[in-house]
Amino acid sequence: MTKKELDLFKTVVLLLSAVDPLFMGTLFTGLCVISGPGGGKTSCVGKSLAVGMLCKAHELGGLILTAKAEETENWKRYFKMAGRENDLIIFNARNGLFDPIWYEWNHGGKSIEGIVELISTLASLAKQEGTNHEGPFWIRGVELLVRCSVTILDLGEMPVTLANIDRVIRSLPTYVGEADEKAWQSSSFCYELIERIRNRKDSLTEDQWSDLEEATKGLFEKWPSFDERPRSSLEMTWSGMASRFMFSPYNRIFCSGQCTFTPEMTMFDHKFVLIDWPMLAVGQATGQFINVCLKLIFQRAWLRRNLAESPNPVLLWQDEFQYFVVPKFDNFFAETCRGSRVATVVMTQNILAISEALGESTPGSKTKSLLGNFATKIFLQQNETDTNQYAADLIGKEWKYIENFSGGDRGGSTAGAGLQLVHILRPEEFARLTPPSAENPLAESICHLSGKIPNASHTSERPEGAPYLRVFFSRE
Repeated sequence: MTKKELDLFKTVVLLLSAVDPLFMGTLFTGLCVISGPGGGKTSCVGKSLAVGMLCKAHELGGLILTAKAEETENWKRYFKMAGRENDLIIFNARNGLFDPIWYEWNHGGKSIEGIVELISTLASLAKQEGTNHEGPFWIRGVELLVRCSVTILDLGEMPVTLANIDRVIRSLPTYVGEADEKAWQSSSFCYELIERIRNRKDSLTEDQWSDLEEATKGLFEKWPSFDERPRSSLEMTWSGMASRFMFSPYNRIFCSGQCTFTPEMTMFDHKFVLIDWPMLAVGQATGQFINVCLKLIFQRAWLRRNLAESPNPVLLWQDEFQYFVVPKFDNFFAETCRGSRVATVVMTQNILAISEALGESTPGSKTKSLLGNFATKIFLQQNETDTNQYAADLIGKEWKYIENFSGGDRGGSTAGAGLQLVHILRPEEFARLTPPSAENPLAESICHLSGKIPNASHTSERPEGAPYLRVFFSRE
């Protein structure tokens, strides 16, 4: 490691050891970096944290999401600086296979409800249209389709894959009574599958037979009885999500029934998986969907692991977090992942980007609840006023004597001071933080560490007793 790299490493270790001598303890409580454009979020703080974590915690594995094309090359450099090139798995169109449905079915205990939850979450992210009052019906409709389809695939001894689920859904009756028509029966994959199961009735348990009856009722009676317009919307939403994986190269990569890497490799073998599907390169919708799909798989695997068998810590890294937010599940994950030894680092432009991803027009309870799960927050130069107000409120207020002066028409004047409750750092202070530039490689930041008052060091500044740390991160 060069002297410059060593100094970078010392900076981040000193910052985090000021809060937690075990270093990783800070990340287990969540770390959020918020910066305006050019503030140094990725080039300064991101680089410092990445190199520091890789060097300090060699037992660490994890998942890295990417939004920007240059991130892959950046991470290759970080792993080389840490001497961990062999621990990085890069997943892209040229390297790797990962069938999410196959993995979840075979590694998640063959849980039908696990598949239903995964697909309904992914489908909700893919759905771009629809009003709020359609929500409950739409969610129940997707769950009905997936639950019944997976049930008959399992009972019919067919592989539970996205392609087979799609075959079942595309072969369903479209109106009440069509399931009794010979023409439909002769061409329907769904009907063929159910007849195959019925022919082996004697080998089914009582519970399996009951499941078959419920699935048949759902697909042959409930589904065709839906009003045509919302049913068509459900079909189009499903088709829009599934069809992206039915064409090359996605069918080969995501529907192969194979996984060349798994979340278990991050838990047992200290591997990092980098999802090299940046949105600027493959399109926002596709890149976002692939990143979030893999993220959900890894999150679920990490939460259900047995720590007695794999106690190694893992990391979820999300730069441009606003593109990867999963409403409801991310909050649940952030609240519970510490117990599964999962460290989280998220970075975003401002809190408005998070609120928009959560469906709020302005930062409300959902936004603040999610951000509240990240105990350490690093604020850099910012020109978005809601974010600066949030940061100032987070740092808190204190009683100060504020001078006042008044003068009269006849020349008399009075001066004094009174106690007022004011911000420790006013909102405009965050707009004045120094960003990096061609002449200045340092990004000035304000670090807030929930529940702790950090110790200042030669790399940072803190007014006595203040609940924040002023830290300078270098991009060099």
